[in-house]
Amino acid sequence: MDQHHLHEMLMTMVIALAGGAILITIARRFKTSAIILLIGSAFALGPEGLGWLHPESLGSGLRVIVSLAIGLILFEGGLTLDVKGYRGASLLIRRMLSVGVLTTWFVTAGAIKLLYPSFQVSYCLLFASLVIVTGPTVIAPLLRRIRLVPKLHNILHWEGVLIDPIGVFIALLCFEYVVGVAAGVAVMTLFLRIAAGIGFGIAGGFILAFILKRRLIPSDMYNVFSFGFAVMLFGVADAFATEAGLLSVTIAGFIVGLSRPPDLESIRHFKAEMTDILIGMLFILLSSRLKFEQFVDFGARGALLVAIVIVVVRPLALGLSAIGTDLRLKEKAFLGWVAPRGIVAASFASAVGLSLAEKGTMDEAIFVESFVYSVIIATVALQELSAGLLARFMGLQRPPAKGYMLVGAHGFARRLARFLKDGGIEPVVLADINTRSVGDARLEGLDARVIDARDLKVVEDQPDLNSVGNLIALTDNENLNALIGQRWVRQLGRERVFFWGSQSMTDSPDESIGRIVWHELPKPTLLTEELQRREASLMTANTRFTEEQAGSVQLLAAITDEEKLILGPSKDQIKDLPEKGKFLYLRREADYLALALRPQLITRTNLADLHEVFTQLVGMAARVADDLNTEQTVAALLERERTAPTALGHGVAIPHITSSDLKQRLCALAQAPNGASFEAPDGEPVRLIFMILSPADDPEGHLAILAEVARIVSDAKMRERLLEESDPGRIIEIIQGHYFPGSGEGRS
Repeated sequence: MDQHHLHEMLMTMVIALAGGAILITIARRFKTSAIILLIGSAFALGPEGLGWLHPESLGSGLRVIVSLAIGLILFEGGLTLDVKGYRGASLLIRRMLSVGVLTTWFVTAGAIKLLYPSFQVSYCLLFASLVIVTGPTVIAPLLRRIRLVPKLHNILHWEGVLIDPIGVFIALLCFEYVVGVAAGVAVMTLFLRIAAGIGFGIAGGFILAFILKRRLIPSDMYNVFSFGFAVMLFGVADAFATEAGLLSVTIAGFIVGLSRPPDLESIRHFKAEMTDILIGMLFILLSSRLKFEQFVDFGARGALLVAIVIVVVRPLALGLSAIGTDLRLKEKAFLGWVAPRGIVAASFASAVGLSLAEKGTMDEAIFVESFVYSVIIATVALQELSAGLLARFMGLQRPPAKGYMLVGAHGFARRLARFLKDGGIEPVVLADINTRSVGDARLEGLDARVIDARDLKVVEDQPDLNSVGNLIALTDNENLNALIGQRWVRQLGRERVFFWGSQSMTDSPDESIGRIVWHELPKPTLLTEELQRREASLMTANTRFTEEQAGSVQLLAAITDEEKLILGPSKDQIKDLPEKGKFLYLRREADYLALALRPQLITRTNLADLHEVFTQLVGMAARVADDLNTEQTVAALLERERTAPTALGHGVAIPHITSSDLKQRLCALAQAPNGASFEAPDGEPVRLIFMILSPADDPEGHLAILAEVARIVSDAKMRERLLEESDPGRIIEIIQGHYFPGSGEGRS
């Protein structure tokens, strides 16, 4: 093979892969069909246009690429099949895959024979078999875009995935007969192909599911391993019986999806991305082989044949399949119109065309590609572009998803859920894997379910959740919240996914995981405990708080009307909220710090040496907690300071440790006007020292006090007032007043 030929092969694959990925992205961005863009670009870049694409340079390798790519596409389709969706319309789906397939095949073959009497019946049957398939490559993007009611969604999805291997097997049966294989041998080969596909598919699916569920491979390799396993399974089945690999990977994908292994959603997402790349590549490679004049020659007679396929054959096939079902007339009309063809039809039409050309039957070879690609272009252009308008006109689209799912069924989430429901939001669903929390929520009359929110398939399993259009992740694990957010962003979009995360997560926000809210609040379960102990309270109001009042309470949410919910607006956003509405606020009474800090634990000192400062503060704490070992505590504080300095800057330090000797939380405050010898990051002398000591078994309370102190000293005016005030009682009032400036610096 010369260098020029190798260069043509390389550039053909580069253009096909890059162009396909870019064009599919553009189509997704502008919510239009990618197939028209792909076919049009293939014409422009191929021999009919700029001449950059040379698919013939790939030789027989093109068939290998096409066959393997189709197998991977069908594996992804099998992963997305939903058993509950099938049960909801099992009779119609079975009939569409049997009665509908036969009707499409024979009626289309009859129309071809009628309009092209020179073709043999065997060829007519072969050509007709190639337009049986619809396929997930065109149905899935369509369903994602138009949001059909669940019943119609499931019917089209199941038909699209399962009809591909059925159509392929029928096409292969016809093709083998056309090329001279004896009818009996062809039928036996068909049964062998089906048996091998089912057998290898079931075995392969269970093996892959077992490996994934038992975590026999590293979790970060699930996607790569699943990809490799699907390729291997396809090859093994195909080696046993030609084209059996297509059915085997479809069945294997279905079994893996049904078994729900860990990170199934991640595997599906990876396979969906691979499918997009493969679809783009295949359409460009295959379409670039076409010539403009063959469609001109197809002419008016060909256009009539395509029209018969669209407006006669599909409605007839659907009508016969729907006899005795509960489908309404408008549902039958919609399903009878929507049947776009995709890459499976295109790839097998190209493969058949190449084989017939090699056999010397050029008229048939040209016809099959012209016919199938005309059906693809017409169905995509007419049906994909009109399906959304038709579904909207007929009332077959799901209503806009306005509901909320709250991940976590603890007390704080339950209070939020009640507020949302009272504000007219429906539905509001609490999701938790803790059955006790779910039970408590149900006792309060809330819709709570045992759901692992990491798995998006819960929406498919529970069709009523299709009206959930927003998510708030409120677990204590901020990393888990971020993971849940990342997965739901793919489904709902960033503007509809919220999660609790700590202040540290806001320093480098990642837009792919949703929006962080309430980062200044403690963990949700800790907030639940505060609410239960009446150390915090949630308040509702019908008018917006003033900016001064808003400084005394943390604004959680504001419902401006039944359509809009604003979560966690910043102080700068508060003034832009409407005056009237339904508002929810949180008042935290700072009891963690207030209970730990007492007048006898506050002192003014001229000491600068850390050992002396810590000895003085620990001595004060020991008079409150007589079980405190002063020497060990001072040593622990000094060691902590040596390994992890606690000076924050701006003249503040928060030395802190936990101790098994303590039974209560303590906070001692030293005012050091002359400065103490801490290693401050900004070089300023430390003049305010908050020493925090907590029981070893109370990490949540310890962190809560640290967070409250850090929040208070972040205010320059507060630091100045705390340093200047000499009355310990007054200092405590100032700290409490930081939370309640509108209440006279005291508790209301």
